[in-house]
Amino acid sequence: MTIMKKLATGLSVVLLSAGISAPTFAAVDYTAAATSATTEVNSAIAAALPVGIVVMAAVIGWRLFKRFAKG
Repeated sequence: MTIMKKLATGLSVVLLSAGISAPTFAAVDYTAAATSATTEVNSAIAAALPVGIVVMAAVIGWRLFKRFAKG
């Protein structure tokens, strides 16, 4: 046998055995998990947003005070 025939035979054996022994998996529906995660993230952002605005306003106010208070 030539090298190409040996490779073709070996490849066909590997593909055939992989096709026979490969388990089939059922499709998994992730919509419930994705919806739950999205809801949790949205509520966390809604809770953290006012705190972030207050901190940002305090930092900006402090920098403005330092800039204009020097006389």
